Amino acid sequence: MAFIDNSGDIILDAVLTDAGRQRMARGNFKITKFALGDEEINYGIYNASHPSGSAFYDLEIMQTPVLEAFTNNTSLMKSKLISMNRNNVLFMPILKLNNSKANKTQQDAGTFSGGFILLADKRTEENNTNERIGLYNPGILRGQDPDINDSTTHIAIDQGIDSSEEGLSFKQELSDDLVETAFLIRVDSRLIQLHEVFTEQGQMGGTRSLVNQFVDDDGIASYYVAIGDGTTCVEGKPGTPRALIDKRGPANGARGDLIGNPDALTVSGVEETFAGPLGSILRIYPRAAMHVQQSSALFDELGTTVASGTNIVLDGAETITAYKFIDTIINVVGVSTGYSIDIPVRIVRKTV
Repeated sequence: MAFIDNSGDIILDAVLTDAGRQRMARGNFKITKFALGDEEINYGIYNASHPSGSAFYDLEIMQTPVLEAFTNNTSLMKSKLISMNRNNVLFMPILKLNNSKANKTQQDAGTFSGGFILLADKRTEENNTNERIGLYNPGILRGQDPDINDSTTHIAIDQGIDSSEEGLSFKQELSDDLVETAFLIRVDSRLIQLHEVFTEQGQMGGTRSLVNQFVDDDGIASYYVAIGDGTTCVEGKPGTPRALIDKRGPANGARGDLIGNPDALTVSGVEETFAGPLGSILRIYPRAAMHVQQSSALFDELGTTVASGTNIVLDGAETITAYKFIDTIINVVGVSTGYSIDIPVRIVRKTV
């Protein structure tokens, strides 16, 4: 790894990723799309008052040290550039975890604040007498035996504009070209497998596994989900205000007269995380991978052992005092805007 010498001519440095080299070796390599990123660039050093004139305004930016291209596809391109056909975009949407109702993260700073705890196997999910626990505290996800009644049943990522300036409201529509209709989700395939929810007679019936599109040489599985792809992961559609179609429902559980009386809606009333215009919702149901459920080998190799002192409170009565855990992330990227968010997940396996 080194920096490119950009003190003189502009250099285009391109390398194949590990997947690209594999496909070239098989003889089926063909470039169909490309992406650009600007991780190393600080636009704050643009100097519109440079004494030498406009040709020097961006000189410091152009001379910023830039890393050589990496072959590891997960190391760079965290912030992708996009092209737009209009110049009146004042606010860009972002992705945020929605911390309400059935998708709340663990808030207890003594365990794992701001993330999700995924229980690795059925034994960890049960109480000390090997009985099923009825209802977990917020932030606890069952890794093997899901329950639709838990305080946290899934991870919800919302898209929207995080501002109420210029009269923006969550009751307004987000422009069609800014709405995320598809997402790319990356997880460590050794640790996590993603599921989707399915319904029976209009009610949640359970979860079923999603099929990943690709697993790279580092074991990172990529899942591509989109509106209309036959899965239930992405909700919302361009041109429809999400608050009016009531994708999540009011906090009190009743639909209410949302469409008939939209002026009565409040952000907290419909459990939204954005004050500005809303886009789509991504719902994912992580489950512990089979090797994690059946063996402690990866916990011994990658994890940490806790003998005592930092307890995990499952519900009002049950506490895990001795366990092993592995910290990982779920990376979510919006395909339209390239916005990325990392979701912390701690996989826990009971030891006694």
